[in-house]
Amino acid sequence: MYVYMKKCLFALATFSLLFACTPENNNNGGGGQNNQDELTVTGEVLEITDYSATLTGYANLPLELGDSEMGITYDKVKSFEAAKKVVATGLDGNNKFTVTVAVLERSTTYYFKSYVQNGMAVKYGAVKSFTTKESSTPEGAVDLGIMITRTDGTTYKLYWAKSNLSDKGLCTNQEDYGDYYAWGETKPKENYSWLMYKFGKSSSGPFSKYSTPSSDGPIDNKTVLEPEDDVAHVKLGGKWRMPTDFEWTELRAKCTWTWVTNYNGSGINGSLVKATNGNSIFLPAAGYRNSSDLRGAGSSGCYWSSFLCANYPGVAYVISFSSDHTSSGSDRYLGRSVRPVSEL
Repeated sequence: MYVYMKKCLFALATFSLLFACTPENNNNGGGGQNNQDELTVTGEVLEITDYSATLTGYANLPLELGDSEMGITYDKVKSFEAAKKVVATGLDGNNKFTVTVAVLERSTTYYFKSYVQNGMAVKYGAVKSFTTKESSTPEGAVDLGIMITRTDGTTYKLYWAKSNLSDKGLCTNQEDYGDYYAWGETKPKENYSWLMYKFGKSSSGPFSKYSTPSSDGPIDNKTVLEPEDDVAHVKLGGKWRMPTDFEWTELRAKCTWTWVTNYNGSGINGSLVKATNGNSIFLPAAGYRNSSDLRGAGSSGCYWSSFLCANYPGVAYVISFSSDHTSSGSDRYLGRSVRPVSEL
């Protein structure tokens, strides 16, 4: 315990000494260049969107201060009264760190500065600023203010299409049913059955693609649609694709769903999905196709995700709803609706 306390006191003393020997204000901000005479330097802005910014800084840390925290602190006011911070995960060979700040307001100026902290002592770099962009919402999409966090901790903004997908692209009106697709197929057809399905002829397989150990026949362990089998990407290109099961889950959790009859006088029923930012999308209760029959139109909706049920490879995840909404699975051969998404 005594040795540990001596090390802590030594580190604090070293940090305090460095504070005394470094300029109080790094007014040059380094110009994106590291100044070895300063403990931390605010770097440059690498990228700006309507909701995020990628920022850099420098930290010149002696070995004794290896446990120090570094990163960027930012606020909408220059006084940093309600500042937030993003902690950097490490330095590159030039003592440079990079962080991304997200969930920002569009067309808004933010102030930021680098920092290094050891215990209670903190040293800051010069104050700089950036302004987020106007809305970069893709054409045909709606910004519902939904941020998705990946398993690696990075985030992205998800945009939902205004309307369902048809063979010619996005439908003209929100209430249009659009076309119906079997999972992994990119063309509508007259008959939806296992006999007519592209990748297999029964729920247990064998499947020519997207097969897991739970199915008969060859196994490829593919559980997410590849771009050439993702009808939204095939029809719309760019970053358009079918939503994942998790993205449907986030849409349910972060928006208010209301069952609507005769939407905007169109005679179409469905779910109005409203976000906290005031924007909304309408999901028509388009039903589904089994064989050559259209079933449930007007009383239920069922939309594909891009994810396969690994334990039941004849089934893929869907969002289904009527007056309520739940996530469930569906046989891959059935004709379901598609509501595309795009990310930035």
